[in-house]
Amino acid sequence: MTSNQYRRTLLSSATALTLVFAAEAAQAAQVGTTATVPVTTISSDEIVITGTRRTDRTVTNSASPIDVIGSAELVQQPTANLLDTVKNIVPSFFVGQNTISDASSFVRAPSLRGLPGDETLVQINGKRFNRSALVQVYTGGDTGLSFGSQSSDIGAIPAIGIGNLQILRDGATAQYGSDAIAGVMNFGMRNDRRGIELQARYGRYYDHGDNVLDSGKSRQLAGNVGLGIGPSFFLDVAGEYYDDEGTSRGATRPIALIFAAANPTLATQLPNYPLPVQIWGLSPQHGWKGMVNSGVDVGPTQIYLTLLGAYNKANESFNFRSPISGTALDVAGISHGLGKNGAFNNIFLTPCPTGNATCPATTNGNPDYVINGTTFNFASIYPAGFTPRFIGITKERFGTLGWKGSFDNGLTWDLSGTLAKNTLALSMNHSLSATYGPQSQTSFQF
Repeated sequence: MTSNQYRRTLLSSATALTLVFAAEAAQAAQVGTTATVPVTTISSDEIVITGTRRTDRTVTNSASPIDVIGSAELVQQPTANLLDTVKNIVPSFFVGQNTISDASSFVRAPSLRGLPGDETLVQINGKRFNRSALVQVYTGGDTGLSFGSQSSDIGAIPAIGIGNLQILRDGATAQYGSDAIAGVMNFGMRNDRRGIELQARYGRYYDHGDNVLDSGKSRQLAGNVGLGIGPSFFLDVAGEYYDDEGTSRGATRPIALIFAAANPTLATQLPNYPLPVQIWGLSPQHGWKGMVNSGVDVGPTQIYLTLLGAYNKANESFNFRSPISGTALDVAGISHGLGKNGAFNNIFLTPCPTGNATCPATTNGNPDYVINGTTFNFASIYPAGFTPRFIGITKERFGTLGWKGSFDNGLTWDLSGTLAKNTLALSMNHSLSATYGPQSQTSFQF
């Protein structure tokens, strides 16, 4: 079978694609190269810079699969996070939605072509985007694929500030290095010279319309302003604010039901009462993202500046710590033993010296803490148990300043410097430290 017959066979077996991309396929057949199918319908003369050192290559004559996604399609996605936006558009890009995933809930781990997040090179305007402060720690669920990886925090980029996204779905280590094993994602920022764009989004989840406390309400405001001064200067500013409430899509723990039945007067002290003691669902979060893209022409050269800043605070539920033991039946009628959490074991303390008149028999009238009895139990602080809340605050700062141009013979040059920083601050409340006994604090900063 000749190459032309092979092309005709492929086109006839994919009728739907032929109808949409007939023009691109025909042009590819004429030039004798392999056509790639972009995610969106784009012009055949769309120039790409990802995966090539040439400045005249188009998507239709690229030898590698390159997706070019325009800003219109990105901002049409009903998501507050760019990770979810790209996941909805690019089939080979995936990111899990974490529930109780330790610190991995605060910086979600993406995957391109089934490889860990730190094997995908992420760029902003062709410059490397720094990695996040988190090395993925969660091994369960969808995040297990990226356990131990350290990827870029793509969620810190405002979608409204992106002009186009180029995704090279092929290994490019020879050109970019070992961090491009899975491919390359290049976010080209908008460089509008005029115009204002404003967007607002609101949505929520419904659980038969009655779970109003954890309905997953989501709010987002975004805007982009383009400004041009004369023919040589442009300034594009994009910003976004979002506030996502959490969801609860699980039932309460059986041991909590046992506790409430045995201690009806203390049932209201169960964590999150009357919701489940352990929240299983999306973690509430809020934050902002800002982007500045600017440039000024100086003769045949250009000086450019790109700035990015982002802030996100998320509040995640941990597992419920029960103060009692019990047994419960599963759906098959099999009995299971449910033990109390180790934090509620009796703690043995150093007794007061014999004959010390200043040593009281009890502390603050608490009979559980008997000095000379040398025992203490945290049920005196959390009589119905406790569910720690894990809080993560991520901050992203990124800036690139550069100068680029070309010589008369067509040789281009680009001199730039990038300074970036990503931080993750962790804290916890509704918890304790058994080491300190009754003097334990309930909130901690790591």
